[in-house]
Amino acid sequence: MEAIQQLIQRAIHEEASSQHLHQALSSRIDQVARVVQLPEDQPLEKLYDFVVRYIEDVPTMLDNLQSAALEVGLLGYVQPVIRVASEFFTTPPQEMASQAGLGALMAEAYLAMRLFEEVNETYIFKVGQPLIPMDMTLSNIIIHTLIGEPFANGLDELVEQAVEHLFTPAYQSDDFKAFMSRKETDNLVHICRQLPCMSSQMGLASQFG
Repeated sequence: MEAIQQLIQRAIHEEASSQHLHQALSSRIDQVARVVQLPEDQPLEKLYDFVVRYIEDVPTMLDNLQSAALEVGLLGYVQPVIRVASEFFTTPPQEMASQAGLGALMAEAYLAMRLFEEVNETYIFKVGQPLIPMDMTLSNIIIHTLIGEPFANGLDELVEQAVEHLFTPAYQSDDFKAFMSRKETDNLVHICRQLPCMSSQMGLASQFG
């Protein structure tokens, strides 16, 4: 996690002079405004702050998730998710070769956050409850819009492939389903709730109510 945090801080420092991400966000701010209500005061800077927070939340979430999983005895099941999400930053897919700076980290964070979202949906289908009890849907839609298509769609395909490899037979066993239904897993819910829905917390409300 420390290596990821160093990557983020270095990219933020570089952005201060290059303004590359600011330029990219400026070109897509109208599309984002169709999805969420942007603040009237300095909307570009607020959107930039949101993106940085989105990126920075990944290592924080991974740390919290690992601690929670260790506490309740779920680390063996959660660790593969943490590993894949971390590798999106430390060893980005070949499709990311043309990306650099905070723009690259935004795409890498999107991969990690979309992984969490897809893992949740798969867990709900197979087990009846989410592994990571957070709603990242709106935040991911905002970042998808900022990244733009077709590149963002390609990232979604990478996530779907990763999820398919993650779900080994161990996750489908009766033992795992029974463990997930035990009261102790409430601790995982409690710890992960330290990270509320980021988009609403930062004042980006959905246009669709």
